[in-house]
Amino acid sequence: MDSSARILAKRYARAYMDLDGKAHSAAAGSAAQVKLEGLRKVFEAARPHLKNLTHPAVNSEVKLAALAKILGQGNFGPAAGFADLLVRQNRFGLLEDIMQECLRLNDDFCGIVRAEVFSRYPLSEGEVKRITALLAGAAGRKISLRQVIAERVLGGFEIKLGDTIIDATVRGRLEAMKARLLKG
Repeated sequence: MDSSARILAKRYARAYMDLDGKAHSAAAGSAAQVKLEGLRKVFEAARPHLKNLTHPAVNSEVKLAALAKILGQGNFGPAAGFADLLVRQNRFGLLEDIMQECLRLNDDFCGIVRAEVFSRYPLSEGEVKRITALLAGAAGRKISLRQVIAERVLGGFEIKLGDTIIDATVRGRLEAMKARLLKG
């Protein structure tokens, strides 16, 4: 995605989520979750028809009729109107990027940091809780930890927290040891 599309996706997401300047509360968090869920439902319903809804040769009125038929009487909340706006402005192709940005905005609003832990085998519940607690203490925010089984990790684990990678793998330790030995 080019930078102008990224900027547009961020602007649409900020407008849709409407969280700017609001203090976090249970009601605001719940409303944001409803908006996110509606957007996810719209995307899932429209995914098989994405090519038609984004094709430049298809008239916007035809796209709007197709979107109305796809969404039908489903409970999409404000997301249906937002999808309609995206089709009218020929920006429906940005929907997936807008969803990602909406998720990021919601996480920032709720004080959540997403992290992934990569390991060869599933971690025990105790290990997951311990890692989550350590990361929450270091980040000073709530952590949403997702486990990923990765064949490339032979032993230990690797954590991705935002742009930071914490390498506690056997391979990482051996490479660090090799670097120290070569350094002298």
